[in-house]
Amino acid sequence: MGDNVRTFIAIEFKKEVKKYISDIQKRVTEKSSKGNFTPEDNFHITLRFIGEVDEYGVESLAEAVRETAIRTRDFDITLNCLGFFPRGDKSIVWVGVEKNKSLDILYSNLEKNLMRQGFSKERQKFTPHITIGREVALKSSYDSVKEYSFKEPITFKAEKITLMESVRKGSKLIYKPLYSEKLK
Repeated sequence: MGDNVRTFIAIEFKKEVKKYISDIQKRVTEKSSKGNFTPEDNFHITLRFIGEVDEYGVESLAEAVRETAIRTRDFDITLNCLGFFPRGDKSIVWVGVEKNKSLDILYSNLEKNLMRQGFSKERQKFTPHITIGREVALKSSYDSVKEYSFKEPITFKAEKITLMESVRKGSKLIYKPLYSEKLK
């Protein structure tokens, strides 16, 4: 390996969940004059962004993922809303996750295992979401875009957690799984 890699830990989705999110994204795109929209393959819930690590760091992260997964049962996650982080006249657009005790416990256990491996505690509050667009300029109000774009919630099973590498190829970001562990 040799070089440092840019990493994060995520919950990945099956094709049908990615398709559901993609349909929401298409409706948002119709209501936008411009934006940088996330490729369908890149949809995920970030549990923890890590950043640059070396080969030893990747091994430590994989161990934290393993320790967390083997002590966590699979659980349901419901995607239930569309949200916006305004940035001037543009927004980051995301699909939100219903409050979820199992997800909070998974996150808390992951944090403990990361700290045990020598990684510092996350300073930001955990707000699970799926980013579907950045630098998005909407043609109409947030409320009308929300109403038009988000039809009904979907529930799916979180079955594994994955250590991902973020690689830039030209203008594209590609997320490659480095290590996955099934929840029990």
